[in-house]
This record gives sequence, C-alpha cells and structure tokens, in this order.
Amino acid sequence: MPSPMALRVFETAARRGSFQAAAEELGVSPSAVSHQIRTLEDQLDIALFVRRTRRVELTEAGARLASAASRAFGELERALEELREAERTLTVSTTPAFGALWLAPRIRDFEAAHGDIRVHIDSSVSVVDFARERRMDLAVRYGRGPYPGLDAETLARERLAAYGTPGYLAGLADPSRATYIDTRWQGAGSPPVTWQHWFAQAGELPPAGARLRSFTEEQHVINAGLAGQGLILISDVLVSDIVRRGWLVPYRPEVTVDGLAYTVVVPPQRAHSRRVRLFRSWLLAQEA
Repeated sequence: MPSPMALRVFETAARRGSFQAAAEELGVSPSAVSHQIRTLEDQLDIALFVRRTRRVELTEAGARLASAASRAFGELERALEELREAERTLTVSTTPAFGALWLAPRIRDFEAAHGDIRVHIDSSVSVVDFARERRMDLAVRYGRGPYPGLDAETLARERLAAYGTPGYLAGLADPSRATYIDTRWQGAGSPPVTWQHWFAQAGELPPAGARLRSFTEEQHVINAGLAGQGLILISDVLVSDIVRRGWLVPYRPEVTVDGLAYTVVVPPQRAHSRRVRLFRSWLLAQEA
C-alpha cells in the first residue's frame, strides 16, 4: 500500500498541474515532490505523469488515480471538518490594524447572531500559510493579490485620505506649520502611500518647512492623530468607525489616493464549513 504522504503529494500535483505549484502548496521543495511521485510510480509500477519540458501531464492511469485520490482526501477532509465543527471556534487571520480597528469592534454583532460560534482573531503582519497553519479557517488579506489556490472575494478597496481632530483642524491656519504623519512599514510587498503621493495627487508641493513624522504601524499613526499631534494620512477603511464618531474629520476630502484591497480568502479545505460560510457572508455584508 503506498504511503498516505505520497498519495497526498500526487493528488496535489495532479490538482495543481505542476510539481512547482504542488511544492508551494505543501511547503516542500519541487525535488521532494518529484521524489515522492517517482517513488509512488515505482511502487505501483505505473507511469502517472508524462514529463514535458515545462509542465507535466497525467497519463490515463494517473487521471484515474487522481480522481480517486481527490474523492478520498475530500471525504477525509469533510470528516475532519465535522470534528472541527464540534469545537465551534473559528480562527481568522488578519493584520493587526484591521483586526483591532475594523474587525474586533464588529465581532459582537456576528456572535450575537450566531451564538454557537466563537471567533478567535489571529493578528500578524506575516501572511498565513494555510498548508502549514491548519488551524486557520480563513483570512482577511491586505494587498493587491491575486491569491492562487484560495477562494478570494474583495471585502473593501481603500482610499488614503487626510484626517485630523476637530480641534487640530480648527487651529490650523497655516498648512506649512502642520505636522504631517504617515506610515512607512518595512519589508512589505507593496510600498506604502505617503504624504508625497497625497501632495502629488493634489497637484502641489509639500509646504516648505513642513514637519514630517512616520510610524511603522498604522495604529500608531491613528493614535497620534487622535492625540491632536498633526494631520494623518491613513486608510479610510481603518478609520471609518472613528470618523463616524466624529473623533477624526477629513482634511481636504477631495484629495484621496488609491490604496490596496482587503480580501477575504478561504482555503479549499474550509470552503464547505458552515461556520466559515456564515462568517464570510457576514463579513462581505458589512461593506456591501
């Protein structure tokens, strides 16, 4: 009997149509994928793939085995999912700023409607690897995408705009004396939008002598704005609740800069989960 690991590697390679893609999903090297499949072929004494220069194709025997393996692993995943459902905890991965400023304030509404489901927010600046982090049910990712191998749906597209407290704006007679605060995160795939972009969008140069201040975390930028320390350039998605309460107000709202998107992504093995389907539908309805 072939090993379950070899069959899992084969099923992934057959489904993705590539040893490289299978390796990325499984978190191993392409050579490890090739070795597992070669071992499986030797054990069965059957060729499962035809190797081309840049791609692989299933043989007739490989296609039959792939279909059976897909059904078997799908059935096993559904059985495991039923066991997980009994725990009633849904784990959501997202960024610290989105988790704290947008998601956490709304969670109570979801739990009130679905009292049998507990929500755990796992905040990190790192992108969750669903193949390794099996406890993760879904994620809200921040970026441009795409997200291959995942069921993805856009939750919100942000625009970066300027904000300040009502008191700060009331006392701002001379923009050249303002403090301009933005985010300069490190190591991100997409560069942050800064005040240079905002002034370029306005068709202006930054005021001579203007004071610039940056933080690596969006929450720090917002806290500085709420403390009346200056004008902040921040995502309209993150401050929507704060603006609704009147704690921050837009400064020159006609000037905005396109940002990135917040996207709900679900791995295939969680797509049929009741709690995931309910939570995703609820999430998307919040920005509808």
